[in-house]
Amino acid sequence: MSSQSSVVLRQYDKQTLKHVDIISGISPNAMRRVFGGWILFVAIVAVIVSVAPDLSVQFIGLTLFVLVAFTLLMFGQSRISEGWPAIICDDNTVGVVRDPVKREYICVDKSLVTVANPTLIKPNKKAIEIVLDASRLTESDVAVLNQAVWPRSDRLLGLSHFKRREDACDSVMWCVKHLRKRPVEHVSTQTA
Repeated sequence: MSSQSSVVLRQYDKQTLKHVDIISGISPNAMRRVFGGWILFVAIVAVIVSVAPDLSVQFIGLTLFVLVAFTLLMFGQSRISEGWPAIICDDNTVGVVRDPVKREYICVDKSLVTVANPTLIKPNKKAIEIVLDASRLTESDVAVLNQAVWPRSDRLLGLSHFKRREDACDSVMWCVKHLRKRPVEHVSTQTA
């Protein structure tokens, strides 16, 4: 095995994250639908408050201000263009989110992945279990794996959002079997 670690913490920027394959997570399209629904809700509430009888101008103005401020806040935090990916496939690695706000993933070399299984994280979160070849993991690899949201010494656990777990497992294994060569830019890698 090479001296380079097979399990790393990788922090993506916005542009690079747009170009990875999202296996599981909240896609940008789902984010757009949610935000579109919110805009429709705000418009309906604004119309109802504006035409309601016997409401003071101050109350109407305050309500509209709160709706607009909350909408701008949601828009600023929603990551409509990139979504909230939970499990990604990028070149020769499979990654599971560690910190979604920082866009930080624990990435493992595809050659370490033996199988992906549907599982549950107690009490009832549907997840994907990516089992790794434990005989090829070093102590530093295990240390990085133990920094995961749900730490395990020989596997990664990632949530399955809006996708059947079986389909997500099939996507992980397809990703593992198909090697893509694409230059990766703007990625910082940290090893523990």
